Amino acid sequence: MPHHSLKTSFIYFVSTLCIFLISCETRTTKKEDSGQEMKNTFNLPDSLSARRLTLVLALRDTLGANAWEGFNKKRVEGTFNYFNGTHSEIFFPDSLTLAKLDTFKKYSEDYVLSPRTDTIPYHFELMISFDPADSAKYYYEHPVQQFLSVEETRQFIPSVTSTEWWTTMVIHEMFHHYQYNTPAFGAYARSVIGNLPIDIRNLIELCQTDTTFLEMIRKENDLLLGALAENNDDQKIALLREYLSNREKRISKYGKDREFLEQVENYYVIQEGGARYLEYQAMKAMEDMYRNQPEPILENDTLFRGFEEFREVDLTREEFSYLTYADPYTYHYAIGFNLMRVLDALNIDYRQNLLHHPEVPLHQYLKTYLDSATQAGSQ
Repeated sequence: MPHHSLKTSFIYFVSTLCIFLISCETRTTKKEDSGQEMKNTFNLPDSLSARRLTLVLALRDTLGANAWEGFNKKRVEGTFNYFNGTHSEIFFPDSLTLAKLDTFKKYSEDYVLSPRTDTIPYHFELMISFDPADSAKYYYEHPVQQFLSVEETRQFIPSVTSTEWWTTMVIHEMFHHYQYNTPAFGAYARSVIGNLPIDIRNLIELCQTDTTFLEMIRKENDLLLGALAENNDDQKIALLREYLSNREKRISKYGKDREFLEQVENYYVIQEGGARYLEYQAMKAMEDMYRNQPEPILENDTLFRGFEEFREVDLTREEFSYLTYADPYTYHYAIGFNLMRVLDALNIDYRQNLLHHPEVPLHQYLKTYLDSATQAGSQ
């Protein structure tokens, strides 16, 4: 299994919003005009893995400025466990993580090296558990991002052909980290969703075993896509009203015998739809970088393509179409992603409250808007 050797020399990486030129020069901590240290200065090893993560964090800064305010508010969201061959490279370890690692070698406050923390071949997730049986784990009630190196990821997902595609996956999981670090969202997940007798696996099973349920889901998704493509405002609104009506009929039909179906679906539409939305925004940011930035360099990374694959992010193209397609396993990703794009198109402000009030379903923002439009039209 290919992996890169780990160097013990260290440099300071400073992520920037504009230029993705990652070099090996030593840098001192920069200061803002306010006298505060820049939050994105990292004491990391001079290694390929560190350069890749610095690129991701710089991209996160761009998204925090342009796509989701607050996403880059913290220096980092928390600990990253980067599986690389026989090692776990632990970036930004906190005391909770270090206390539960069996063994590690510390190189800086931002980086420790540990033997691979488990033997599971594939990792790409935001790991958190609220089960007391996992109380000895470093991710118990404590979100930790876990992912493979680009080289190992490609062995499991051949479509990940570059560091940039891998980067979109890291951003997806990083947004989950941000979600769980939002106190109201984390508390709702722990105290409400985590205590329900069903979870998203039950809804996926329903999609697999009941073709009518899946067909109804896909009809709803098609209505959202139709509304996004519609230029006539009246027709757009009609399609969105039909979407809400169809959704209500499906929930009424299948929720009778499944008490918590709607609550579970609403939560995962927000959780996974939001992460997919940021994944897409990362692609759009790299499209802009390809077109407008100087030639970027990720030193000694043979899998970095200079954002070439994102020169045209078109959701009708095959390589991007998975983002909008409602398949049985990830329909909640697509529904949430497409709903957020609809809300954007209608200039509906939902980001400010979404994670602070996760009990309010995403479609409710659309319903409230359409109800208000109806009332205004009747006056």
